[in-house]
Amino acid sequence: MRSSAPKGSKARGGAQKPTKAGTLVTKAVEAAAKPPKPRKPPAPPVTRNNNLPEVTIKVQRKAGYKQGPFDRKMRALQRLSDDGKLFKQANPVARNDAITKAYKQRVREAIWKKYWPHDKETSRKLTDKLDTLDPDHVWELQLGGADDASNLRLLDADTNRDIGNQIWQQIRTLPDGTPIRIEVVD
Repeated sequence: MRSSAPKGSKARGGAQKPTKAGTLVTKAVEAAAKPPKPRKPPAPPVTRNNNLPEVTIKVQRKAGYKQGPFDRKMRALQRLSDDGKLFKQANPVARNDAITKAYKQRVREAIWKKYWPHDKETSRKLTDKLDTLDPDHVWELQLGGADDASNLRLLDADTNRDIGNQIWQQIRTLPDGTPIRIEVVD
């Protein structure tokens, strides 16, 4: 006797045909179960090579940037370049994600210590805002900065990543150790 069940449905011990959504979920679960791709080992660090010509990197100020934090970051990089400290570091740079995680956690704990429980609304607003911020290496790692908590400040995540990408796109083909000067363009 033939089944009256619609085509593709479970019939007489057969497995149900997976739906499109079910297939997507299955793929997402499989992807999550895979171990993350290992990072390339860091390159040996280099120092500034003053025998190479200095290269000026132009960082464009974009409309979405918050002016104060962007200006603070750029002033710091310009001071470092005026002092002759910026250079293209070998890539990939040595980076310890635990340092930035711990920095952000200390900020979160400071917010809660100051505002909780007497001002729950402020503590929630500040911790929600914290989720949109990155611990930013003020002296960029790719420009010879240290991966240290003393080199970290909070910066809007999108701004931080965009500035880093703007710099990387201009220095990636330069020889390691190339002296760098920073210029802001509007």
